[in-house]
Amino acid sequence: MKAPREYTIKEAKDRMRAGELTARALVESCLERIRQREETLHAWVEVYEEEALEAADRCDLAVKNGDWLGELHGIPMGVKDIIDVEGMWTRAGCKVYPASIAASDAPLIQCLRDEGAIFLGKTETTAFANNDPTITRNPWNPDHTPGGSSSGSGAAVADRMCLAALGSQTGGSLIRPAAYNGITGFKPTYGWVNMNKVIPVSWGLDNVGPHARTLEDAALICRILRKNKTIPFLPMPVCDITEIPDFTDRKPRLGFLGEFLPKETSPDYIRHLSDVREAFEQAGAEVVDLKPPPSFETVAPSHRAIFDTELALYHRDLFESRKDDYPPGVRERIEAGKTIPGCEYVEAVRKRRMFQEDMIETLSTVDAAFMNASVTTAPFGLASTGSPAANVPWSFAGFPALSLPSGLDSNGLPFGVQVIGLPGGDDHLAAVGAWCEEVLDFSQSPAG
Repeated sequence: MKAPREYTIKEAKDRMRAGELTARALVESCLERIRQREETLHAWVEVYEEEALEAADRCDLAVKNGDWLGELHGIPMGVKDIIDVEGMWTRAGCKVYPASIAASDAPLIQCLRDEGAIFLGKTETTAFANNDPTITRNPWNPDHTPGGSSSGSGAAVADRMCLAALGSQTGGSLIRPAAYNGITGFKPTYGWVNMNKVIPVSWGLDNVGPHARTLEDAALICRILRKNKTIPFLPMPVCDITEIPDFTDRKPRLGFLGEFLPKETSPDYIRHLSDVREAFEQAGAEVVDLKPPPSFETVAPSHRAIFDTELALYHRDLFESRKDDYPPGVRERIEAGKTIPGCEYVEAVRKRRMFQEDMIETLSTVDAAFMNASVTTAPFGLASTGSPAANVPWSFAGFPALSLPSGLDSNGLPFGVQVIGLPGGDDHLAAVGAWCEEVLDFSQSPAG
């Protein structure tokens, strides 16, 4: 019989509703795993055991009184340490940040709490959610990186320390760790999650989404997160997609983004994508090749211009007084951002809109598109969190994207397939992703 921490969110909820599992037993199981493995993986900044157990007891008392607190009743989650949770420290992964105990929840946390979620603590993040690596290790092989910047969230979910966790993405910080850790990641449409009380990297690019072990679980969390969405910092086109496809009678039409693959994509990954394409086709999908529009060439430099300019603006005052205390990676980006002319930033925003329009036209010909979720499997060592090149176009455009585990390489490290949809079509994308997930049929977990 498997431990409660091995359950998916759906399984745990079903067992709690049937009276076969308590929230306290579920939380205790996760805490036990953290005590067993944290010294090896370093996924957590701080774990709030007492508070989590008290929250679990409140869930169990509610059940005894005939109440069910919501769609995440009793579900233990981790939270990336750039997001405010009432009563918990926010440290941003860096000693430069003026750490404080949050006086109130970020709106997105309140959405989850209103549905009965239990927050175990804060997961490790790279400094200010940038590219300076953390101490977190990959549960599939601790000699390899778990990716970044949502390193702790990805590792914690993969290692069964919690049933889900929140990460964020400005370049590739949610999808890439999901791929490296063999779990599911879901980046919603830009602007669909309220980012108030989340430490920004770039207001025009930032997004928060879940790491989970199944797409069903991740999609549920995304639906809850968007209940309090606000007007985004940069304009965002949203397609009117209300129909949720049913692939019982027809199979999806999928676009393969082979010509979008970054140059550094490994030969192993390219071969794996060929196998994935064949599996989709054998399962009945029509797979067509999609060509990048001319605006695709502007993506990387324009993304960097927006990223670095907005990063420099947020850090402007603190950076002036404590520049030498910043880690080298984020310091380099802030210094670069300070030198970008205003006209270059505006041009980058204009090119973003052009790419959005082009890709809406391109993706409108298919149910969804797919490509690699990272350019390699998890790199050896902790000196780098890996390349976000496969994810940057969809962070730049703000389109929803998800990562599905799809197999293991010759070293036993996970591959991930990235599936991309139209803006505003998150539920449509989830339906396509669910079909892909069933075909991929990945069920392995870390051996630790």
